Parts: sequence; structure tokens; C-alpha cells
Amino acid sequence: MKDHIRGFVLVLCGVLARSSTQDEQVHYGKPGNASYDYVVIGGGTAGLAIASRLSEFASVAVVEAGGRYEQDNGNQSVVPYYGLVTPFLATTEEYPHQSSMDWDLLSTPQSSAGNRRMHYAQGKTLGGSSAINTMAYHRGTAGSYQRLADLLGDQSFSFDNLLPFFKRSCALTPPNLAKRAAPNATVLYNPSTFDNILQGPLQVSWGNWVDPTQSWLARALQTIGQKLNPSGFSSGQVNGGAWIPSTIDPKDATRSSSESSYLKLALDEKRTTDITVLLRSQATKILFDEEKKAVGAVVSTEGNDYVITAKREVILSAGVFHSPQLLMLSGIGPAATLTNNSIPILSDLPGVGQNLWDQIFFNVLRGISVPNTGTYLATPDQQAVALQQYYSNASGPYSSAGGYLSFEKLPPQSRTSLSNRTTSLLSGFPSDWPEIEYIASGFPSGVANITTIGVISATLLTPTSRGSVTISSASISDPPVIDLGWLTDEADGEILVAAFKRVREAWNSPAIASITVGPEIVPGDSVTSDSDILSFIRQSAQPIWHASSTCAMGKRGEKGAVVDSKARVFGVTGLRVVDNSITPFSVPGHPQSTVYMLAEKIAADILKTK
Repeated sequence: MKDHIRGFVLVLCGVLARSSTQDEQVHYGKPGNASYDYVVIGGGTAGLAIASRLSEFASVAVVEAGGRYEQDNGNQSVVPYYGLVTPFLATTEEYPHQSSMDWDLLSTPQSSAGNRRMHYAQGKTLGGSSAINTMAYHRGTAGSYQRLADLLGDQSFSFDNLLPFFKRSCALTPPNLAKRAAPNATVLYNPSTFDNILQGPLQVSWGNWVDPTQSWLARALQTIGQKLNPSGFSSGQVNGGAWIPSTIDPKDATRSSSESSYLKLALDEKRTTDITVLLRSQATKILFDEEKKAVGAVVSTEGNDYVITAKREVILSAGVFHSPQLLMLSGIGPAATLTNNSIPILSDLPGVGQNLWDQIFFNVLRGISVPNTGTYLATPDQQAVALQQYYSNASGPYSSAGGYLSFEKLPPQSRTSLSNRTTSLLSGFPSDWPEIEYIASGFPSGVANITTIGVISATLLTPTSRGSVTISSASISDPPVIDLGWLTDEADGEILVAAFKRVREAWNSPAIASITVGPEIVPGDSVTSDSDILSFIRQSAQPIWHASSTCAMGKRGEKGAVVDSKARVFGVTGLRVVDNSITPFSVPGHPQSTVYMLAEKIAADILKTK
């Protein structure tokens, strides 16, 4: 594999060269005291999006702890296929470290999940986790956003009112059917939910390659009731199956991140913008004046500390784990935690670091006889063909990263085993909120009579277990203490056991009987009782890296609320939090579209009041 990657870097040097021309344009700041209108802490998904918009009318500094992924991770981040096989995304304690790209975060031992400590990958680079995710793009349900609007008492969060911000964030390119060459992978979507006249910076497109394994396993999910959704998943409906688009630039089939889209837009030579990026620099504390107004941040670059002053506002966009950490280090958070760490209390907000939602999944594996994407990259000759397809035509196996998702509320027959309490908890979610997400994939088997190890996974979208983030000291050098809280509520286990049985239904579908080979590989046919299934889930559950809600939006004075509907932190002024930590619950499915939308919406709020 190392030789494969090394050769790929040499062959695709042109792709990386085009990306690196940005170095000549961006104003990289030098360590030292300086003043700007806005200071954005964190150059990730939301951070670069809001910084780009603010830079249209004000001076902006972005403080980013990492570097540039094109240099630090090369094709592992740039080329879509590698987004599925990035080594440091491994979740065990023995994961391959890549500290130039990842924060190296480990959870506390998860007592209800095999007492495992989980590595939780988070992007430490310009682009943040938009530079390491698997690029899936879809939006949440209309009901989930309406729930947010009602919770906040702010109807600007209804889906219809949010749609302009979704549209403003991205440009959609229709599928290239000739390049996809997959008549059995029908793309259905509603083009009216995008704006191809006033196009946004983020590139959204369908992959120019369809994995044969995925198209076969999609049939199995459709056969058990998850029919193709005629509107796709970007018009407020998330149910059934869909070939969804990804954040891939169709011009050259490269990853479209907040760095390659929003930051590039801010640096366009035709625009008059004022944006400075401080790379490999970490904010260690937010500074306030005597009236509790945020006035800047202490920043450390290679051990040198200095102050970046904000004349208007500080915007914290450090992510679901580091945003609450930095708030606490700056005197905002639960009073007891601050006192125990000898931090003066600026604003007693018990909700900081609490209410962590995390979607988790498990895999069921079987052998199948059809090829997968990896099959087409198994030999040097095949790689050469794929490289030619990719480099000359932006197509072939390297050009895509998955593409099929399926969602459902558990059907009636699956709900009979749920307790009254679990049924009641599920009834509290909006009627259009799916409970389970299914993903089908595969990888080369290495076994003589099995071409592919097929994988069908199920992800819990209605977790009732809650985790937390706290601090162990008053120093930013000590990582946040993360308790994911997995499976601490029995309801989650009940729902996942029911989902496990649905996955087996899919595997036993007549639609794929002709391609399955041998018995179930993981967990194996001996796992049959509910208790055995639950034990398997506790030992094998993994994160899908969608943690949220640790700086939750809410009404002033409401229990657990950290920021208001305009992302302003309670108890102080001049400080907002804008990232996935402010959603008070995990929007069902993949969150990146919602994060971009929030950055657009909050930027518009700021523009109205500047």
C-alpha cells in the first residue's frame, strides 16, 4: 500500500501543484501582536466558511492549529477514494498517528462499550474535518430543523427559511451519466433545492465511478422496504435510499473542502477581501475586557505567545471537543469545573461540554462474488489504468468515495421487541426523523473463493445516551477529557439490536442470493440471541465522527443553553461559537451541509448588525 501511494503522488503531481498555487496568494500571518475586526479561532469547516464571508467587509484573522492538508497529507486528502481508507481514521488506541493532521484525541474508557478507549479523529488542518471526512453531502429533515426552530423560538430555523443558506453555500453539478456508466445506480434528486445561478463556493457532485459491490447491496436494502427516494436527501426528506452527491469538485475529481472552496473564494484576485491565516498556531485563551466583552485571544506559535485583538468579535470554531475546552479555559462553563481548576469564573454556564450526542454504528460482514473498488486497484497494471482514467478524465475508481445511503424508521415488525420506554422515547422525535442509517460497502477479501468482503452497517440516529467534554487542567496543552457515553441508555442498545436484525434481513434478501458466498463472517451465525447481539454491538460499535451539541443553542436561562439562536455566548458579549457543537441535537445523518449552512446564516446575522 505504501508503494501504491508513493507512486500515486508522483503520477498526480499536477493535481497537487494546482492546489499549492494558493500558497502564493494567501496572506499567512507571522507570530506577533496584531489587530483585526474579527478573530476566528479554528480554520475548519465552519471557521473558513464564516471567515470568508466576513472578509468581504472586514479584516479577519484565522487562527489554525494545523497546516495545509495538500502538503501534510497529500493525495490521502485530495483524492476522493483515499477518503475511505485514510489510516489515521482508525478508532482503536493503536491507531496510526498522524499528528500533523489529527488531534490524537482518545476518549475515556467506555464502560458500556467494552471498556474501550476510542480514538476520535478530528481534522487539525485548514479545512478541519472537511479535509478528512468521506465527503457525503445531504441535508437533514424538515422536521429536525422545525424542532430546532421551535426549541429556539426562532422560525428562521425552519427548513424553508434555512434553504437559502444551504443554497448559498454550494454549487451542484448534475451527474455525468457517461462517466458513471452505471445504469443500475439511478440518481434521483430535486434540482430546485440548489441554486445554479448564484452558485456557492462548495462543490457538490456525484462520483464518476460506482462501486459494483455497493450497487448490489443497495438492491438488498431496497428489497427489504427502503425504496429509492424520488427527491434525494437535500429537500427536507431523508428516508429510503439514494445515490447521494459528495463534496467533490467535478472538474478534476478532487476533494472540495472549506479550504479549497471558501478560502479560495476569499483569496480570489477579483475580490477585495482582507483575510490573514495563522498556521500551526493555537489559541490558548480568549481575552475579555472589564465589561466581559471578548477583545481577542492569546495565541501560541511554536512556543511563542502573543495577542491577536478583535475590534468587533471573536468567533470560536474549534469543534465539538475543543470549543467547550477553550470556553472553560477562558472562564466560561460549569462553575465547579472552573473552580476546581483555579480558573476565574466569567460566566457560569453549566451546559458547556455537556449534552454530547454521538451517532454510532456496527458492521455485519459476508463474502460476495462481485468486485469492489479495491479489486480494480489490486495490481500495478490496474492502478495504471485507473490513474489514466483519473488524471485524463476525472473518472474511474480514484474519482469517487462511496455514494449510496439508506435511511428508515424501524418498520412495525422490528418495533415489537422494543420496551414501552424506548417506544416512548422514539415517539418524541419528529415523524420524519429516521432512526437508522444503512451504508453498504466492501473491500478485497484475500480468500480464494471470495472476491469481496461485503459490509452492511447500521448507524443509530436517535441516541438517548449522552456524553460530555471537560478539562483536566487550566492548560490548553492538556487534551479535553472526552466521555462519549456510548450505550449508557438501554434504549440505544434495544434499537441497535433491532437494526442488527434488519441488516441480516438485507443480507438474506433474495435479490443478492446469487452473489453471497458462505456463512456470515462477522459476527457469525452463532450470534443469535438478543443478549449476544447486544454484546457484539458493545464490543464493536464505532463512531461515524458526527459528535455534536456540546455548546448547545437555546434560550437565555434555559438549562444547558450555551449560545443563543445567533450563536452568541450567554453571559458575555462579542463572542460566538460557530461549529457543530452548537446544534442542540444531532441532525439525522451526515452533518457537514448543516455546518456550512450555520456558518452562512450566522455570517448573515453579523452582517445585518455590523
